[in-house]
Amino acid sequence: MSEYSQFDAPVEDDTEVEDLLDTDSVDEAPAATEEAAPKEKKAKAEPKRGDLPAGYVTPIGLTRELNERNLCLDKNGDVKVGKPQETYSYINNAPKEHPFPLVEVEDSVGTKRSVVLLEEGIAWWEAKNARTAERRANAQAKREKKATKDAAKAEEPAVAVTEDENVDLSEFEQAE
Repeated sequence: MSEYSQFDAPVEDDTEVEDLLDTDSVDEAPAATEEAAPKEKKAKAEPKRGDLPAGYVTPIGLTRELNERNLCLDKNGDVKVGKPQETYSYINNAPKEHPFPLVEVEDSVGTKRSVVLLEEGIAWWEAKNARTAERRANAQAKREKKATKDAAKAEEPAVAVTEDENVDLSEFEQAE
């Protein structure tokens, strides 16, 4: 075995490292800024979305209008500030019996966009609020009915256990 381990191998020649450090690669780089052509002004990009036909709004526009009219309600029925993602969630998860009135129209640029007539969207939202209020009222009535039933059950006197003459209690008496 040699006198050096694999980690203690002697460095034979340091000149390679020095040669790499002596190169002036920075001076050899071409000066790109001197020869660069003046920048041309880019053409102004046309808007991707155009104006919607009269009476139509996007789901975000519907959310803004719902907030102005205080139609966004929380789970307790109190007015809250609605968010666009909530509106999109209602659009995507609308019940089959009451589908959201979303339609596709072409805007002024010719792009197809999913929009809703403002008054149809407001009417759908008011009907949704009525359905949820009805469900809340039904749930409250059910809770009240159960509470009165439980209260009546708690007020009933406990039935006194009487000894029945036909029951053999001898086994229990022996255990004690």
